[in-house]
Amino acid sequence: MPTPHASSDGNAAAPQRSYLPAERQDMILSLLTRENVVTVPALAKYLNTTEITVRRDLSVLAEAGLLRRVRGGAMSVGSNGTDGSPTTPATTTKASDATASNTASTPAAPTGEPLLNTDAIDQLDRTILPLNDEDLRDMRIGVPQPVIPQRDNRDKGVIGLMFPEPSFFWPTVIAEIHTEAAKLGYRVEIRESSYERIRENEILDTFGSVPNLRGIIACPSSEEDVSQASWNWIDHSPVPVVVAERDQPYSSNVFHDSVRTNHPYGVRKAINHFRERGHRHVAAAFTLTPTSEIIEEAWHQLVDKTNLLECPFVFDGIQPYDTHGVEEIVERTIDSDVTGLLVHSDYLAIALAQSLERHGKRVPADISIISVDGYATPSSRPLTVLRSPQHEFAAECLNTLLWRLEHPDWPARHILIDPRLIDRGSVATIGD
Repeated sequence: MPTPHASSDGNAAAPQRSYLPAERQDMILSLLTRENVVTVPALAKYLNTTEITVRRDLSVLAEAGLLRRVRGGAMSVGSNGTDGSPTTPATTTKASDATASNTASTPAAPTGEPLLNTDAIDQLDRTILPLNDEDLRDMRIGVPQPVIPQRDNRDKGVIGLMFPEPSFFWPTVIAEIHTEAAKLGYRVEIRESSYERIRENEILDTFGSVPNLRGIIACPSSEEDVSQASWNWIDHSPVPVVVAERDQPYSSNVFHDSVRTNHPYGVRKAINHFRERGHRHVAAAFTLTPTSEIIEEAWHQLVDKTNLLECPFVFDGIQPYDTHGVEEIVERTIDSDVTGLLVHSDYLAIALAQSLERHGKRVPADISIISVDGYATPSSRPLTVLRSPQHEFAAECLNTLLWRLEHPDWPARHILIDPRLIDRGSVATIGD
């Protein structure tokens, strides 16, 4: 996994900044989708804070049921320590040198044995339940992945990448683009931004010193107070830019190629999955993320304006470690006639499932759940998920940029990729 602002020549980051409690806790949860074990000293260095602060964060997350405290650190809720000790020691990557002293950064993650990867998740998905031909077609398991045609290995220049870290989704996308670009003779320069409010235009400025830069694939911030500067930079970029997983502002009069997950169609898949199993009263709960607004809007469009489902309530902006918020959702669920929940994101789904069980309600026998994301849940419990296909997403980003280099005057293209609905059995069949 690349280190902050790491480039293909090994240069890296500016000094770390301080993080708010919610930021730190989100970063710890994200890290635990990729690591079996994290230690307090490693996290303190990773988060640029004290060990006392780290222990406080771990206590909050453990109380919410989102990780397991062990001596000296924490484990993913799905790790298999039998004696309460870590199964794999965690180490810390060395801090890298600065790519540019004026750019913001995120910390280099501690490294250990990866907890999950795409192949492992897909193998788990195949073994939990028997799959029929329709399932296989929907999941694309066994279907060849999109392959970028092989070309000669002459040095064709540099492709710049700017993606937020840490995250569940982007590490695999970055690695896939890097691998496929190298096969085609392109080098890759990677810059890491953040989901938080940082000056991304300064990060993008560092691409100006990259020799033979051919194009950029970027996921700009969704925060309005910083995104305007990012979009202004992209609008005046000297090279083509493919925008990943973001829609450009309505006020913009410059249109860029884009590749996005088709979350509205994912919501359709979830609703159909509930309906096929007899559910008619389904509620929803959403954590605040860059894509939650799109998902929630699609939910309201389909539920409020059709008779597909009855939705007694919707909660939004609930963080998975907000124990009071989680309890409020659970109590409302128990007191209503709801038989199912659509939940975004993974860790909120995990928190809700655990809280429901503490109240004597089983998943899926009493309450069914579909989680939107699908990256953390395989490590803890088998929840049916909507998951963006990382390999296909990466291939489309790279293909779109290469297409633009060959067709500079053609209209912009906008690629939408449907998420996969992977049935892990957390939606029960009920009577009419």
